[in-house]
Amino acid sequence: MTAIDNDVTGVLSKAFDVLDTFGPTRQALSLSDITRRSGLPKTTTHRILQQMLSVGAIERVGHRYQVGTRVFAVSARSREATVRDVALPHLTELNRRYGHTVHLATLCGADVLYIEKLQSRATAASPSSIGGRLPAHCTAAGKVLMAWGSPGTAEVLREHRALPGRTTTSITSVDQLRRSLRLVREHGFARDDEEAAVGLRCLAVPVRVGDQAVAAISIAHSSDIELPREGLFALQETAARVGRDLYRVPGHLDLLMLDGLAG
Repeated sequence: MTAIDNDVTGVLSKAFDVLDTFGPTRQALSLSDITRRSGLPKTTTHRILQQMLSVGAIERVGHRYQVGTRVFAVSARSREATVRDVALPHLTELNRRYGHTVHLATLCGADVLYIEKLQSRATAASPSSIGGRLPAHCTAAGKVLMAWGSPGTAEVLREHRALPGRTTTSITSVDQLRRSLRLVREHGFARDDEEAAVGLRCLAVPVRVGDQAVAAISIAHSSDIELPREGLFALQETAARVGRDLYRVPGHLDLLMLDGLAG
């Protein structure tokens, strides 16, 4: 790699450090906010912001900055956006029918990435957010996707002897995770019993296109209630319908290249 390549990579890395400072509750930030949250020197942050402003990746409103519409336009062309658009009508029906929070997620390395969330007031507060990530081994959606043979799973199991937990019931050992994934594969669904957040349980199943799991759908509910068994059947039928609709999308084979699902 040349010095020019290193410089370009460094700039791109810092640009994403800047973008990562924004979130659902942090949509407009000052230079000081971005500097503090990114960990970059203030002069570097200002320089990167100016470069991002020039290409529309960042926009300025008064003395604050926000993610630019060009970033939204680019993200709308992603494979994750295609999966979300196809799945949304089915997720909406599932949410309406059972009144619990419904998630759509994919794998991103060792994390699960939430690409849709239909919130329910009846469900305990969830740490998930659209575009947000959680450790895959702590979530039902993540365990479903890991169980269905992602190359990323092997990497996680090789590189970690201990896994970070979020609650006292989180899986924290690789051996425990291996056993859990075998059961998920055997049963066809995964559970999260207050492993991502206290007071919250989730049930998840894979969305398949052919033999590949391209996403997972989960229902989250408060730990003090039991989801009726028919809820699992409805979840599986919803996933099957989404998979069939995705198979009809032109270029659907490209969906199998979602991060973490194909080599």
